[in-house]
Parts: sequence; C-alpha cells; structure tokens
Amino acid sequence: MPQELITISPALVRGIGVKVVVLISGMLGAGCTSIALELGRRMGLKVVNTESIVREIVAEKKLSFMELAAMVRDGEVDLEGVIRSIALDYVKEGGVVIEGRTALMMLDRPATLKVFLYADEGVRARRVAERRGISLDEAREEVERSDEDRRSLVMRLYRREWMDPSLYDLMLNTTRLSLEEAIRAVEVVYRDRSGV
Repeated sequence: MPQELITISPALVRGIGVKVVVLISGMLGAGCTSIALELGRRMGLKVVNTESIVREIVAEKKLSFMELAAMVRDGEVDLEGVIRSIALDYVKEGGVVIEGRTALMMLDRPATLKVFLYADEGVRARRVAERRGISLDEAREEVERSDEDRRSLVMRLYRREWMDPSLYDLMLNTTRLSLEEAIRAVEVVYRDRSGV
C-alpha cells in the first residue's frame, strides 16, 4: 500500500486500556458509514451513528421524526446534547463502533482506535451523487456543507481543527482505495491496537 495513503500518529503506539470503542469519523463521501458497518459486522461490535440514535429517541419517546424536528426547532430539545449523552453511554459500555458526526462528538473520550477518513472532494461528490441519486452539483454542495458543519462542530467542542492529526490514531485517504482495501487497513490497525 503506498505510504501516503496511511498516516499513523504516535498516540497509536502508546495504547490505552479501555473497553473496545472504535471512532470512525471523516468527510462525507469518504466511506465512514460503509467501513463502520462492515467492521462492526466482522468484529461483532454494535455500530452507532447520529441516525441510529435519532431513531432510538423517536422509538423510545413514541414521537414521529416531524414531532422531534419541531421540538428541536422550538428549542424544547437540545438534540446535539441528547445525541452526545447517548453516545457517551455507548462509549462507557464499550463493544461499539461510533461513526460519522457522532464520532466527532466523542473525540475527547478514551477509545481503542480513533480513525479519520478523507478523500478528494471530486471523488466524494461522485460517491455521494451515486449513493443518493442526486446531481453532481447537488452532491458537491452537500459535501461542502457537511465539511463546514463538521469543521465548526469540532472547533466549537474542542477549539481544534477537525483534520488535526493529533486528534486521531489513524488518518486514511480513501481516494484511491476500494472499500475492501480501506476496511482491511482499519482492521489491521484495530487488531494491532486491541491485541485481538
């Protein structure tokens, strides 16, 4: 594998003794969800993301998505705070892969492995357009909005740039990798890190 595709930080070498928690965050279209789902399946770990937590909230409170959205809009519910709190419970329990924006909310917590996935903007836009059945221009706008949203989230929570390598154990460029190659790269580092 070409060296520029994988960056491993010194934090990876140090290791920390925690229950298995894998955080996979990154850029929209870089493969976070696909990689998290497959790693979770292969390793027997629960996969959690913002969407799954929102579904959990809606089911538990017997609300519709529209009712929850109205409560958030009216300021009755701090959805980000609730998502962060639920994700923190999963981190404490262990045996979990936390993916996407929710993983960014957990960067200040101990984890077995913290991964950041990135790819060229054009490649990400193409992937998003194909997956969602939208135009390339719409996908580009979505990618740009998502990047800004995630950047501002990390800045607001930690006063750090979201692509700061010191926040992660592994930063992986998925531009030229197949899904399987990316999964294997993360899996190898995870297995080395967790001693599995």
